[in-house]
Amino acid sequence: MLSAIVCFQITEGSAMYNCDNWLEGNIAKKLFPRAKVTSQNISSLIQMLGKQDLQINFFKSYIAKFFSDDQSVLIDSTALPSAINSSINAFGYSGGAIEENVTCLMLVDKKSKLPIYFRAVGGDIADISSLKTTVAEIKRLGLKTESAILDAGFCSKENLQFMCQEKINFITRLPKSHKVFSTLVKEAGLMEEGENAIEYGERFVFIKSKKINLYGNEVCAYIILDPSKKSQDTTFILKNRLDSKLTKDDKKEIDEKIKNAGFFILLSRDNIEEKEILPSYYERQSIEQVFGFAKHNNSMLPLRVHSEQSIKGYLMLVFFALILFITMRQKLKIPMDKALLILRNLKAKIFDTEVIVQEMNKKTKLIMDSLKIIMPTGSGI
Repeated sequence: MLSAIVCFQITEGSAMYNCDNWLEGNIAKKLFPRAKVTSQNISSLIQMLGKQDLQINFFKSYIAKFFSDDQSVLIDSTALPSAINSSINAFGYSGGAIEENVTCLMLVDKKSKLPIYFRAVGGDIADISSLKTTVAEIKRLGLKTESAILDAGFCSKENLQFMCQEKINFITRLPKSHKVFSTLVKEAGLMEEGENAIEYGERFVFIKSKKINLYGNEVCAYIILDPSKKSQDTTFILKNRLDSKLTKDDKKEIDEKIKNAGFFILLSRDNIEEKEILPSYYERQSIEQVFGFAKHNNSMLPLRVHSEQSIKGYLMLVFFALILFITMRQKLKIPMDKALLILRNLKAKIFDTEVIVQEMNKKTKLIMDSLKIIMPTGSGI
């Protein structure tokens, strides 16, 4: 049943109540003959997958088998809009607006890009409050975290001190709201000099680095100026703001924003070469891709379950589908959606005791070879 639903999520990305109709006209009915995928059965499965003991046992085994060494992880969260009646559902920021949602926090392995762990967190709990609990949980599950790349939402005095205490080599972005941001920009002085220029992709940025004592710990600060972003930010700040009615404090605030325009600052516990700091930090885009796959390819949204245990069970189901989806995607030489469309053309004839797969065209054979599926013409399933 679980295998059938995971296949349904990957190939269809549709609401779960469609799974029963899908199974009736799909080879999956022969591959998983004992699968019962009525809405009631799926609800029962999701409820079971949400049990704490089951999830703890799964993650202990999963981590021990695939992530036994010290790991470099990517940590991020995403808001899942929801109007369900649950204790974990709460008002929070989602898509720049305040609405009811559940937060899904996820860890992804930096090397394999596979998801390692997830947590369902109340929508009203900020990222800065969830890091300690997450690290405590994964330690109990056997994951050894050597380094972590985190979004700015996790950057706080308490979290920075905690990661230094735990000896986790982190990279994170310092929000402009932190008092130390303006101080570091001011101390950097003139940035736009040739010796500070670093090529990144099709653009150049200016980078200065220095070791600083931040909240009682020595960290490396990378002050980065993006000239093109500076121009955009300055235009945005000045647009419709040059008004004679502005107070003295308003003008002072505008001046401060202009001084910081185009700047961003990365913090690292480890000493990283200036030319490597941006590529290292932007590896976190891998976790944004994982969330993208979950939401758009694997039917994470909208949430349709109605209890905290069901939410965790549903996310567990999505987690299973993500592991398979990402593994397949990495093996293929073409996009997953295109591969799935091609595979839809593969037909089979069903006999009483056997399924005969029909001849494959060249594209289908290439996909099968990439996925290491051996299925000669005329073979039975």
